[in-house]
Amino acid sequence: MKVLRKPFEEMGEFPQIRELLRDKKGAVSLSGCVDSQKMHMVYGLGDGFRNKVIVTFSDIRAREIYEDYKFYDRNTVIYPAKDLIFYQADVHGNRLTTERMKVLRRILEGVPVTVVTTFDSLMSYQVPLTALKKGVVKLQKGKELSLKELSETLAATGYEKVYQVEGPGQFAVRGGIVDIFDLTEENPYRIELWGDEIDSIRSFDVLSQRSIENLASVSIYPATELVLFGDSAVRGADAIEKEGKKVEAALREQFRTEEAHRVKTQIAELKEQILEYRSYLNLESYIRYFYKEAESFLDFFDREKSLFVLDEPARLKEHADAVELEFRESMLHRAEKGYVLPGQMELLMSVEQTAARLESCHVVALSAINQKSSLLKTEERFDITAKSIASYNNSFELLVSDLRRYKKSGYRVLLLSGSRTRAKRLAKDLADQELLAFYSEDPERELAAGEIMTCYGHVLRGFEYP
Repeated sequence: MKVLRKPFEEMGEFPQIRELLRDKKGAVSLSGCVDSQKMHMVYGLGDGFRNKVIVTFSDIRAREIYEDYKFYDRNTVIYPAKDLIFYQADVHGNRLTTERMKVLRRILEGVPVTVVTTFDSLMSYQVPLTALKKGVVKLQKGKELSLKELSETLAATGYEKVYQVEGPGQFAVRGGIVDIFDLTEENPYRIELWGDEIDSIRSFDVLSQRSIENLASVSIYPATELVLFGDSAVRGADAIEKEGKKVEAALREQFRTEEAHRVKTQIAELKEQILEYRSYLNLESYIRYFYKEAESFLDFFDREKSLFVLDEPARLKEHADAVELEFRESMLHRAEKGYVLPGQMELLMSVEQTAARLESCHVVALSAINQKSSLLKTEERFDITAKSIASYNNSFELLVSDLRRYKKSGYRVLLLSGSRTRAKRLAKDLADQELLAFYSEDPERELAAGEIMTCYGHVLRGFEYP
C-alpha cells in the first residue's frame, strides 16, 4: 500500500538501511523503535525479500506480533517453539504440532511467508526438510493405490488409525474407502477406490459426513515432525540400544542398580515400540539417533531471499540464555537418574552456535533504546524517531481534537477500523467535524498533508512518525 510505504520514502536513512540489508549479510541495528511501529518497519524493510522471520523473546509477544503483522501481510503464520524438557506432556494436544506443520508445509510448497517465532525455536534441532518432503503423500484421481502401503506410510508419518476420523492426524480404512484428516487442513478427505484405482477424492464435513468439494488430487502432509522411512527406524533403534547398554553398564559399575534397571527397561520398551508396533509417537527427543545431520529451523530458508528480524536483541539474549541453562541443568539431572540418554542432551544448539548461523543471514535488529547486545555483531546502527499513540478509549471528542492538531502540523493520518461499515461511518462523522476525511480501499491511494483516510484493518496500537 502506497499510504504505508510513503513514510519510508521521506526517511533519510531508509535507502541506506535497505541497501545494507540487501547487499550485506550480518546485522543492521535500528533503535528508537516502539512496539506498535516495529511491524510497519518490518513491512518496509522486508519489501523484496521472499520470506521474513520475526524472532522475539516470549510466546505472548509472538502472539501479539502475529496479530499485528497480519494487517501488513496475510501470509503471516506463527511457529511455536518445542518444549524440549516436557516433550510428552503437551497440554495443548496436537495444536502446537499442527501450527508448526502448517509453517513447514508453506516452506515445502515454496509459498512466500512471514513466520513469527521465538529464539529457542532457532536453537532446536530439526528433522531435515528433505526427510519431511519424503513424508508427503500425493494422491491423484485415476492413479493406482495400495491400501497396505498407504496405511504403512500414514502410520510412519504420525497418523493414528481409527474406526472413524474425528480430528486432524487420524485416518480410517473401510473396504475400498479411506478417510484421511490432514493435520494441516480444516476438513478431512475421502478417497474411494475402484479396485486398485482411485475413483474419487472429496473433502467432507467431519460432523455431517456430507461432501464439500470434488478434487482431482491432494497432498497429505506428515502429522509429526519426526518421519521415519526404510532403515532409518531400525538404525535409530540400534543406536539407542547401543548407547543404552553403555549407560547401563556404567551405572552398574557405580552400583547404581535402580538407575541401571530404569535405563534397561526404558530401552526395551522403546525397541518394542519402534520395531514391533511400528509406532513413532513421542520419539522427538531421540531425533539425534535417527538423524545425525539434523538441521536448524534457520536452514529451512533460502538465506539470500529471507530477512530475519530480531525483536529487542538484549531481551532475546536474556531469554535464550535462560532456556539453555534450564535445559542443560534439567537434562543433566535426568541423566544422573537414568531417565535420559546422552544423545537426548544434544537437542539444543547453544546461543553462540545459533548466533553464528544468523551472522550468515540478512538480519535487522529492532530495539526501543540504543544498547549494546552481545548476541550479534552489528554492521551499522541507525536511530529511528517514532512515538506510540495512547488509546482513545472510544472518546470521539479527544480523537477529533488530536486530528485537528495533526492537520495543523501537516500530518497525514491513517485510521483503521474493525469493519468497513464502521470505517465509512467514521469518515463521514469526521467530515461533519470539518476535517478532510474520506474512506478508501485503494491500496495505491496516497495521502496529502492534512488528509485523513479511514480503512478496514486492525493493529494492536497506533504510532506516529513526528
